[in-house]
Amino acid sequence: MDTDEQPLDPRCREAHPERITIGGEVFVRNDIKAKEQGESERSLNRGDKRGAPYRFFGGIKYRPERLHAEFVMRTIQGGKPPTSKRSQKKRRS
Repeated sequence: MDTDEQPLDPRCREAHPERITIGGEVFVRNDIKAKEQGESERSLNRGDKRGAPYRFFGGIKYRPERLHAEFVMRTIQGGKPPTSKRSQKKRRS
């Protein structure tokens, strides 16, 4: 070889496309989705046990854009914020 650069290993994540379109749904690679949301992959993966949608293509995790956005919107918590113990003590006196 003439160059010092080694070709990408076909098993590595960077060798796979960032986005895949299937049936009108756009699937985004997991690391790209985490970066878009401003969090780590590990934080993003916490939603998996609560039903966050994902699919593996070629051994790489992808998330459907529209379905994942709907999942995030469904998990928004509403209501009053919990009162702190400090404010409860002030009320009693």
